[in-house]
Amino acid sequence: MIRLIINRIFATILVLIGVSFVVFAALHFSPGDVARTILGLGATEERVQALRQELGLDRPLLIQYWDWMMALLRGDLGRSISLGVPVSEVIFDKIWASLLLMGASFFLTVSFGLLFAALSGGYHRSLMDRLITLLMLLLASLPPFWLGIVLLIIFGLKLRIFPISGVGAMADDATLYVVAMHLILPAVTTAASSLAVVARVTRSAFIDEMGEPYVQAARARGLSQRRIISIETMRNVLPSFVTIAGLQIGFLFSSALFSEIVFNWPGIGLQLYLGIVQRDFPVVQGCVLAIAIVFVVGNLLADILSIALDPRRRG
Repeated sequence: MIRLIINRIFATILVLIGVSFVVFAALHFSPGDVARTILGLGATEERVQALRQELGLDRPLLIQYWDWMMALLRGDLGRSISLGVPVSEVIFDKIWASLLLMGASFFLTVSFGLLFAALSGGYHRSLMDRLITLLMLLLASLPPFWLGIVLLIIFGLKLRIFPISGVGAMADDATLYVVAMHLILPAVTTAASSLAVVARVTRSAFIDEMGEPYVQAARARGLSQRRIISIETMRNVLPSFVTIAGLQIGFLFSSALFSEIVFNWPGIGLQLYLGIVQRDFPVVQGCVLAIAIVFVVGNLLADILSIALDPRRRG
């Protein structure tokens, strides 16, 4: 087991290095000139070239990447063009709101995903199985931005049950109730697609386990269907469940971009959108890199937990 974990960690480090290069190179190959964006369209060519030399943009790409990586290891992500502050400060201020949204979305994903999978897979081919399968298919098909707008119109504007903006939840004097009310609609919007994926994959694992001989033996001993599902099969389904749930961590963090824009939630996704609109390349680089790190580290933690829960992979 230790060897497997070490291999996963080593592979994660290589993936992070590759991701960092892709993020760095993608923005450098994108249309536009960073120096001219900083100085404005009215700047002379001499000033633009002088700033390009000052920023090191005239050097080979690999040298720029090496300098950027060295600065990154020191926690220096550059300076925001539009805000005039270090990018690390921008990300640090915004990431907590995104982590709060992602945490709530992840809770909804794993709790309801496992519940629906157990009810659907444990009672395979029943009416409940068909209804849950139909619901999961519907949730998986709905684009997050569309679902967010629909929920906003119905529960925010028409019924006035929830607030329509997420800014109030981040106020210094906000109570737990206020935060929860602002959080519910964005969290449901973000979690819907991932919940459907987790439920459908875990449902298949439950169906496979329900056909195993030990389940037939449990039925012969007179155990109820509820006990067989919740205890007998659950421990064998958990490794698959943890793996697919871990894969959703990064997806939730990246898909929260749509929820944050729709609900004006002051997180890193909204900041990424503003950075793209304002052509603030350092902010875009930092936000994309933060999302990639959360995605890769989330997968790593899910792999480690899956290995620990699966006795067949401990040897």
